[in-house]
Amino acid sequence: MALGTLRVPVPPTILITFLLSMVLVYAVYLLSPQMAQGPILIIGALLVVTIAFTNIELSLYLLILATLLSPEITFGGASKAELAAGLVDTTASRGVTLRLDDMLLSLICLTWLFRMAIDKELGFLRQTPINQPIIWYWSISVIATIVGSFDGKIGMYGAFFLIKYLEYFLLFFMIINHLHDEETVKRFLGVMLFTCVVASIVGIAQIPSGERVSAPFEGAEGEPNTFGGYLMLMFSVMLGMFLHTGQRGRMIKLGVMMAIVLVPFMFTESRSSYLSMAVSILCFLIFSNYKKLLFSLLMIGLLLAPAVVPKNMVDRIMFTFSQQQQQGQLHVGGLKIDTSTSERLMAWYRVLFVDFPKHPLLGVGVTGGQFMDAQYPRVLDETGLFGLLPFLWLLRRFWVLLRRCYHRIRDQELHGAALGTLCGYAGLLVHAIGANTFIIVRIMEPFMILMGLLLAALLIEDRREAERAPDDAAAVKA
Repeated sequence: MALGTLRVPVPPTILITFLLSMVLVYAVYLLSPQMAQGPILIIGALLVVTIAFTNIELSLYLLILATLLSPEITFGGASKAELAAGLVDTTASRGVTLRLDDMLLSLICLTWLFRMAIDKELGFLRQTPINQPIIWYWSISVIATIVGSFDGKIGMYGAFFLIKYLEYFLLFFMIINHLHDEETVKRFLGVMLFTCVVASIVGIAQIPSGERVSAPFEGAEGEPNTFGGYLMLMFSVMLGMFLHTGQRGRMIKLGVMMAIVLVPFMFTESRSSYLSMAVSILCFLIFSNYKKLLFSLLMIGLLLAPAVVPKNMVDRIMFTFSQQQQQGQLHVGGLKIDTSTSERLMAWYRVLFVDFPKHPLLGVGVTGGQFMDAQYPRVLDETGLFGLLPFLWLLRRFWVLLRRCYHRIRDQELHGAALGTLCGYAGLLVHAIGANTFIIVRIMEPFMILMGLLLAALLIEDRREAERAPDDAAAVKA
């Protein structure tokens, strides 16, 4: 199936109602934008619930599009002046950021749970290799947050974050419960690639501003580090598919997509993302069967680098050691580290040697600790050893499951996607050293969707082999 092909089995009445409602809502908005906000939210929610109840596949398409193409609203949090003055320093001081995909996911999850209550055949938590670590990690996060709330530092912010973590896992289970054939898996994968290309084009449009490129609708400050991690993951998926497709036309499409993605990736100026990309490419060289082709492409890329790599990318990398003298810089040997990297290193030190000894078992609760752009010390700080162990268990299960998908899935396009996700995941593990990679919506939602798609493809492959086994046995007896 071509990447550009998309067939959505939508009842005509649902499609007509949806289109007419959108036209009506837009007309009302043009007449009175302020008065229309409430009705628009209500009508929009009803439309999402209706679509999710009648056609889960279409609602999941909308959710995939919204992961990178939805606006955000931040509630609460401290002002810039308070943050600069150091008056508040907990994670909750950043406030709670809600996006359209958060609301879509919440509505779709609730509708899905309601449908399961009516239709018992839809199933709920299918047994997968990551069920147990998910349940243990989330449960301990809840307990740690409840205990930490007695200190008065968490409040409702911790509850919002816990709900968001749960939504990631529910999204994974919705995917594997809904998909039962490879063509549907490929359609979802095609929508993910389309979303990435659109987000990349929007990112390219930001380059003339001179600011660091971030995802669409990220607000005034943006999160280039987040966007860089997402682009690295999706580039890895595209590269894996590129290596394993046997059709020249498909290779050209994927090659163009990768070129589009690389442009905003370089202008994110995210050093964590650059390092994660290097790790991903290294994993491709280790795991792929097309090492000669990869090595040739890598050599061509290195030869072209002086001509195509923007100066700001080089300056950003060199800035790590060339920043002018500033307060808060660390010195490692004879090298002076920039303030941003120094802050991350200090966060690791503070958690390991100051905060962790005070709360070694359950931590301070989700959002109860100081804000830090580093996933591993944050998990240790917020949930202690009891939370860190199942979190590392979950990460290991992700790796084992992706390895299994890569070795077992026979469809070449999905086989390549499994390789790309495996190598991209290795990059994310490195990205998480300097970012909250595995709790960020715009990275975690696409990653959990990819995990669901690949596991669904693996289950389809297992079912096909189970059906083929009796036929093979009968043929042997004959």
